[in-house]
Amino acid sequence: MTKKKLAVIITAAVLFIAALIFTLTALLSGLEKHIAEITSEGNVIRVIDLSTAPDETFSVESANGTNTVTVKNGTISVTEASCPDKICVNHGELRTEMLPIVCLPNRLVITLK
Repeated sequence: MTKKKLAVIITAAVLFIAALIFTLTALLSGLEKHIAEITSEGNVIRVIDLSTAPDETFSVESANGTNTVTVKNGTISVTEASCPDKICVNHGELRTEMLPIVCLPNRLVITLK
């Protein structure tokens, strides 16, 4: 094996390892997010620290409809909604800040910060 081929292989391996470390760090940092922010019609209506919040269920009402939000075992989800498609309910528990729970008809957004 020539020195050029060896240098290319070593460079590729170093870049692969660096990309792997960056990706794992980004994924793991998403797991540490415990602050849920609930907005309705663009206004922040509630901020919840999921790591310390007690289990509870509450309604978020707007001029467009109602969503029932459930905080349970350090997670948050929409368990009922007056919207016709129920995408927010089918989303399940919020797990990462990259994919918020959104109910477009009722203008509700739940994100992790």
